[in-house]
Amino acid sequence: MNSLTKKLAAGAIAAATMLGIAGLGATTASADTTTPTGSLTVTTTDSSFASKTVNAYQMFSATVDLKGTAEYTLVDTWNEFFTTELKTAGSDDGVCKDKTGTELTTCAVDYVSKLSDSEGNDSTVEGYSRTLTSFATKASNWAQKTKTGDTTPNVTVAKTANVSDTASDGTYTASFTGLDFGYYLLAVPGVAQNDANFKYATLVSVTTATGNTAVIKGSYPTVDKKVDGADEGTAKIGDELTFTLTSTVPDMSAYDTYQFAFKDILSKGLTFNDQTGLESIKILNDDNTVAATLTTDNYSLSYEAGDGTNGATTDEHKLTVKLGTNSNGKYDFKAYAEQYTGKKIVLTYKATLNEKAEIEGTGTQNKATVEFSNNPQSDGTGESVPDIVKVYTYKFGIDKYTTENGKRTQLPGAKFTLTPKDEQTAIQFVVEEQGNSNKATTYRVAKTDEQGATAEIVTPDSGKVMLKGLKAGEYVLTETEAPKGYSKLTKPMGVKITEKDGDKGGKTGEITYNNNSASDAYGLTATDGYVAVENNKAPILPSTGGMGTALFTVFGVLIVALGAGWYVKSNRKSAK
Repeated sequence: MNSLTKKLAAGAIAAATMLGIAGLGATTASADTTTPTGSLTVTTTDSSFASKTVNAYQMFSATVDLKGTAEYTLVDTWNEFFTTELKTAGSDDGVCKDKTGTELTTCAVDYVSKLSDSEGNDSTVEGYSRTLTSFATKASNWAQKTKTGDTTPNVTVAKTANVSDTASDGTYTASFTGLDFGYYLLAVPGVAQNDANFKYATLVSVTTATGNTAVIKGSYPTVDKKVDGADEGTAKIGDELTFTLTSTVPDMSAYDTYQFAFKDILSKGLTFNDQTGLESIKILNDDNTVAATLTTDNYSLSYEAGDGTNGATTDEHKLTVKLGTNSNGKYDFKAYAEQYTGKKIVLTYKATLNEKAEIEGTGTQNKATVEFSNNPQSDGTGESVPDIVKVYTYKFGIDKYTTENGKRTQLPGAKFTLTPKDEQTAIQFVVEEQGNSNKATTYRVAKTDEQGATAEIVTPDSGKVMLKGLKAGEYVLTETEAPKGYSKLTKPMGVKITEKDGDKGGKTGEITYNNNSASDAYGLTATDGYVAVENNKAPILPSTGGMGTALFTVFGVLIVALGAGWYVKSNRKSAK
C-alpha cells in the first residue's frame, strides 16, 4: 500500500459533500494517531432496498490524530482505476497516469477533494470536468466489475450489511460495524440507475468510532405500465386495449453480460394475440423520438396461456420478452443496448377484454415487472416491484312492467336494442343465463364473431334482463317491440354509466337514465342497478264479429240498395 500523510483542513474539502455524503476531510479524534474502527448506519426510504445487501469498498484508508487531522492513503486495488480507468476530460489518459507511490495518493486525494459541490456545479481543475455523481457511478461500476480473464471483482468488498426488511417511521436501515477508518464507496448489487435525484452510489468517510451515517443512492430498474395511456381504464368486452411497459436502459458498465426482460401477467379477463399482439419495442431519445427499434433478432417472446381450470393462478397468462443480442439462445442486453444507457425503452402490445373480465369491483388487473441482472459476479437476477393497471367494465338491468289499478305486473316479451350514444350500430349480446318468472335473463356483450350473438334483448316472464360487460359511458335504449297488447315507447331512453370509487377500493357503476335519449340530463336513478321501463296498454279499437259490426253491415246494405235504386230510376228518365 502506498503511503502519504495528507493533512486536509475541513474548509478545504467542503466542496466534496455532494449527494449528502462526507468528503475527504478532517475530523475530531479521541485518541492519538491510530487506525481504529468505526460503525456506519446507512438509511433509505425506498422499499425496494428492503432486505438487500449493501457492500462497502474501502477506497482510502485513514488515520486521525488528536488535532482532528486525517491522513489518507490510496488502497492498492484502486491504483488502476485512477491511473487508467478514470479519464482526463477530452483524453484517453487516466487522471493520474504514470503516477505511483506517494505521487499517486496525492493525485487521487486531490482529485476527489476537488469534486463539484452540493449544488452540482462543476469545478474545473487542471482541465478536469468533475462531478461527484459521475465519479461515484464510475467507481461503483469499476469496483464491482470482474477482472479481465478472472472471476473476481476489481475491488474486494471490505464489509457487507443487510438492509432491514421492515421500516421504522418510514426508514429502512443497514448497520456496519468494525469498519477500518477510511473513505468508502457504498454500492448495492443490482442497482443500475440513478435515483429520483440523479444519484447513483454513495461515498462516505468513516473517521470516528460512532456517528457515521450515509444514505443509499441509486435505484433498481423499474417498470411503468399504462393501459391506453393511463393507470386505469374502462372498456366493454371485445374491446382491444393497448398496453405500454416503460423502463430505462440500465447502466451495465459493471457487467460483462446483462440479462433484461419484461415480464407481464395478464389476468383471465384479457386475451393476448401471440401472433400479432406485440406491436413494438423501441428505445427513445429524451425528446421521445425513436433512437432504435428492436427487431425479432433482438428479443424473444414467450406466452404461456392459463388453462382456466385451477383458480386465479393458472387462469393468468404469462408474457415474457427477453431483450438483447442472441447468443445460442441467451440474450445479452448489454451487447445491444449499452450505447443507450439512461434512455427510455418502451414495449407496446395489444390484448382484448374477454368474457372472463371482472365486472366492477377490483376490475380486470394486469401487472408487469422487469427482470434484470443483479450481481456482476454471477448470473443471478432480480425483479422489480410490480406495476399494476386495471380495466373496469360494468352492467345494468332493464325492469319491464305495467301498472293497472295500482297493481304492478311484470311484462315478458318486450324487445330492446342498446347502442352507444353517437354511434349507429347496436351492441351484440349473447345469453349467459336464461331467465324465468323468478329471475332475470343475463346478457353479456358478445366477443367478435361469437356464435349466438344478437342485438335483440328480450324480457323473460320476470320482465327483467341484466346487461353486463359494458364500458362506462352513455347509451341509447330503444324498445323495438312492445309486449302484446301494450304500446311501444314513443322515444328511446338514455342510460348513463358513471364510474364511482367503491367503499372498499375498486369501482362501481352508477346508473342514471332519462325517458328521452336526445337529452343530456339523466334525472332518474336506477334501483338496484335496474332501469325502470313502464308500458301502457294499447287503445282498444272495434273488432270484427260484434253487434257494432252487424249494425254497420245493415246500414251498409241499405245504402247500397238505395244507391242502386236511384241509379235505375235515373236511367229510365234519361231513356224517355
